Amino acid sequence: MLLVESWEVPMRRVPGLPDEVFIRGKTPMTKQEVRAAALAKLAVKPTDILWDIGAGTGSVSIEMALAAPLGYVYAVECDAAACSLIKQNRDKFHVHNLTLVEGKAPEKLTGLPAPDAVFIGGSKGNLPEIIDAVLTANPSARLCVSAIALETLQTALSSFSTHGMTAQITQIAISRSSSVGNLHLMKANNPVFLIVRE
Repeated sequence: MLLVESWEVPMRRVPGLPDEVFIRGKTPMTKQEVRAAALAKLAVKPTDILWDIGAGTGSVSIEMALAAPLGYVYAVECDAAACSLIKQNRDKFHVHNLTLVEGKAPEKLTGLPAPDAVFIGGSKGNLPEIIDAVLTANPSARLCVSAIALETLQTALSSFSTHGMTAQITQIAISRSSSVGNLHLMKANNPVFLIVRE
């Protein structure tokens, strides 16, 4: 006996799925343009083992899982509402190569398979310890930290320097059009820094 199920899965494409295709709630989400840039910076390969730390809604995790169909993604998140969204988005996109790791990093990173590449979207103030854990698991891991606050940017640079790594910093400032009557105005999102290991 053979059971065939039909799933409505969005067609695979380059990274940067539209924001509105994700189930969001009130949890912050890495926006489309930043997601696309982060995956490009991480140079995700089809067989990679990937970590998404501070995964939020899981939008980066989903994009990673789609970009690495022969690899595996570990989404690490401590917020209960965000964990629920990650599960819902995982089911919506039918990405079976994505595991949710519920809890705080760096503690929950112990025992995970060594990553080829890591995206850090949130750290709850533990960024230096998280970077330590990543580099302990794989000293040559490709690494991208997302930051909105200047303090997070400085902490990332300091942590990279402590490990003898140089960083490339990209600032992404996205503005999107919004209608006001018959006019179109540009509404700016907060600038985002991507700090990438060189």
